[in-house]
Amino acid sequence: CKVSEDTVKDYVKALLKAGFIAVIDSEPVGTMCKRNVYSLIKDNGIEAPRVSKNGVVVTHGGVNEAMWGTLRRVLKGQTFNYRELASFSSTNSQEVSEETAKSYVFMLAGAKYLECVKPAVLGRRAQPARYRFRPEMDTGSRAPMIQRTKQVYDPNRNEVMWVEEKGAEDEDL
Repeated sequence: CKVSEDTVKDYVKALLKAGFIAVIDSEPVGTMCKRNVYSLIKDNGIEAPRVSKNGVVVTHGGVNEAMWGTLRRVLKGQTFNYRELASFSSTNSQEVSEETAKSYVFMLAGAKYLECVKPAVLGRRAQPARYRFRPEMDTGSRAPMIQRTKQVYDPNRNEVMWVEEKGAEDEDL
């Protein structure tokens, strides 16, 4: 997997602390070491568990996963605005803020995952823009990632889909 042995050891230790795996057997290797055999206890599905070194599950990115799932399964074919996306994607255990949804919609629209079907109305009777998820952009189960460099990376395609231009404004969302 092209990572150091120490990195793998740290990850296995973190998975053990987080309860994803358990030691089911141990055998001596030399006089000072032992080799453990592990079993999967908690199956995380297609995605490898994201855990910190101390075994805490990392939830960063989970909000985008929730919005992506909502776009693909709940809002499929329907129009929506960023406020509705935030509302439909929120759960008791994870709230999606309107600001986060607004930013995600802006980036996905830039990358052509969403089409604007009704522009925003500004002024006294302001209304946010309405969008529709483009079915041909349903690239898979993994949510497109918004990277720090203000670009959209699609892990399903393993490619950068869009890079935000400097000075781009999202006021019309």
